Amino acid sequence: MKYVVLVPEALVVAGAFGILLTARFMPRAFRAQRAQLPAFAAILALIAFFIELWVGGTLATYFAGGFLQDRFALFAKSAALLAAAVGIAVADWGEEDSLSIGLAMPLLAAFGVMVAASAADFVGVWAGLELAAAAGVVLVALRRPDVGLRLLLAGAVASALTLIGFAYLYAATGTASMEGIRAALIGAGPTLPLAIPTLLLLGGLAVRFGLAPFHLATADAGQASSPVGAAVVLGLVAAAAGVAAIKVVAALSPVPATFSFYMEVVAAIAVVGGGIASLAARSPRAVISYLAISQLGWVAAGLAAHYRGSLGAALFLLGSFVVAATAAPAALGRSNEGHSGLMGMGSLRPARAAGLALAILSLAGVPPLAGFFGEFAVAASLARTGHTVLLVLVLFGAVLTIAAAVRVIQHMYFQSPLDETRRAGAQPATLSRVSAVGALVACFVIGAYGLFGYPILALADQGAEALGLH
Repeated sequence: MKYVVLVPEALVVAGAFGILLTARFMPRAFRAQRAQLPAFAAILALIAFFIELWVGGTLATYFAGGFLQDRFALFAKSAALLAAAVGIAVADWGEEDSLSIGLAMPLLAAFGVMVAASAADFVGVWAGLELAAAAGVVLVALRRPDVGLRLLLAGAVASALTLIGFAYLYAATGTASMEGIRAALIGAGPTLPLAIPTLLLLGGLAVRFGLAPFHLATADAGQASSPVGAAVVLGLVAAAAGVAAIKVVAALSPVPATFSFYMEVVAAIAVVGGGIASLAARSPRAVISYLAISQLGWVAAGLAAHYRGSLGAALFLLGSFVVAATAAPAALGRSNEGHSGLMGMGSLRPARAAGLALAILSLAGVPPLAGFFGEFAVAASLARTGHTVLLVLVLFGAVLTIAAAVRVIQHMYFQSPLDETRRAGAQPATLSRVSAVGALVACFVIGAYGLFGYPILALADQGAEALGLH
């Protein structure tokens, strides 16, 4: 029974490869059943999610201590599985370039987040991050090979910076274990030989994270790929980088001077820059991309405060972010021809519009949704630790993102669907039953995350405590 904790990982991997093989070798007589694959993949991810919740309370180590099951892993893995299930369920699979690959890659990206969350050393963290990123590159390259190549090159730079930073930390501390690095740094002062690799490491994670001003490749990929490709890049890949960043900051918490100021600057640029860009964006996909960048800046702000409460708030916000950032592009679908593509959506496709609206509002931090409670928790941490300048900047950025989100909602619900749809020259897509149900599930998940924000935040705080923070 000890290894039942690994069942969610086994289900996700088996499901991904099973979908690929089934779609490739399915007899012609059963080809009509391919339409049921999205429902199967979403249900599989939900089953893995509930099993993770059931066995997640078990505290154990596996594979000679290289794989951990603790409260942090429980929170991060549950959020990734829930986001994958919602993203798969809400997507319109008639718009995707490949049904089998499009279903398998979100599952593999979620598995990458799970590996990074449970890894005890930086080798496992790096492996999980690279797996999630590779899934995003595959989906982007299916539609736009040129953008996929740019994303791959940017990822190679990020991977190199991350590995160099990890190598220097290993040389400085003599261990690859996250817990061992933290123990070795207790009592040590910040030094230049330690600060330089730390900045390289965090710079590589910032590229993977999609944080401004390192966001160009991620933003292009989020706008040029298919809806599910954008969901994986903006949501699950960023979540894998966020999990890695939280683990790294927790390991380096005894020497906060080596990274705190850097995280403050990056967080301010991301929140304010993302807010300005979202206001200036001319397509709904671009608005979603920049809202995601801005909210990731809030996560970075929580890391800058570098104590248990702030990291717990950052983890809570990362959980709500991955669900909203995965659901929003998938729910948006092909409506990327400007805001005119959204006009009247609330009347023509009410379920899809509701899921999209709640995801966008959560990314913007509009109360009473989960994104607001996460940002509020981060803001409280900044106020408690005296980061007044950063707090003012991120609050200003929050006003900008709320204004951008309200503009999108206005187009969805307060424009005439008949006149504007005819003027845009586009008709709304006919959605499958699975997609309509998925949109309602997205509404429920995003709403429930905010409704039960306090107990979820308590679990996130326990996750930060599991990283050795007090």
